[in-house]
Amino acid sequence: MSSFNTVEKLLSEKNHAACLMQKKTEKKESTENILLEYGVKKDSGFFKLYTKYFLRSLNCRSGADEIVDPLPTRSFIPRVKFAHEVWDIPKNYILFSTGEGEGGYLYNIEDDSVWDFQMGQQQQLADGTLPHWDSFYEFMEWYLTDEEDT
Repeated sequence: MSSFNTVEKLLSEKNHAACLMQKKTEKKESTENILLEYGVKKDSGFFKLYTKYFLRSLNCRSGADEIVDPLPTRSFIPRVKFAHEVWDIPKNYILFSTGEGEGGYLYNIEDDSVWDFQMGQQQQLADGTLPHWDSFYEFMEWYLTDEEDT
């Protein structure tokens, strides 16, 4: 199983290091408040990574959707609300990618899993039949590793 240390190692590699910034105390606290407001658990991989680092502008896997950070809130909160209100995604999922192309990555606050969702797949999401990663760390390891590296 992937771990925080594995993901941190990948984040520190040259492809990502230029974009990797640790959050200062005030930004960390703001991020914590936003994530807690949406029900993200403090012991989850999502919470731990997003409160320590700004996770945006990463050189990610070719063809993957760009992920967004809770800060600035103008990028994050409208996307989360859009997925709930327009796409009719259950409240236990948080859209944390751009949502462009009528889909994106959904984080499940209940079990730390990540789901690859496209418009019209609400039933498959409910049934648990969509492609997914069992943990946010597992997703990040995939996201930060290009196909040639695997």
